[in-house]
Amino acid sequence: MRWSSVLFAAGLCLASSSVRADDMWNGPGWYVVATQYSAILWSGPYVSQDDCEQAKPPDDDPQGFSYSCSYFDQPPELPPQ
Repeated sequence: MRWSSVLFAAGLCLASSSVRADDMWNGPGWYVVATQYSAILWSGPYVSQDDCEQAKPPDDDPQGFSYSCSYFDQPPELPPQ
C-alpha cells in the first residue's frame, strides 16, 4: 500500500469526527465540506440542501478532494492541535 493511500484513509477517519471552520463560518445553514486529509468548510452558508448540492465542485477538483453538504447550526469545533 502506498503512503498516500494510508494518509488519505487516515484523513478520512479524522474528517468524520471534526470539521475545520477556518474563516468560513458565516452563520447557520448548509455548507459544502471539502475532504482530503481533513475536512474544511469550502463554501456557504446556503439556504437549502439543494442550493448547497448545486454549489459543490466536482470531486477531484482539485485532485484528491471530495465534497459533501452538511447543515451546521453552530460553528464546527476545530480539531485538537
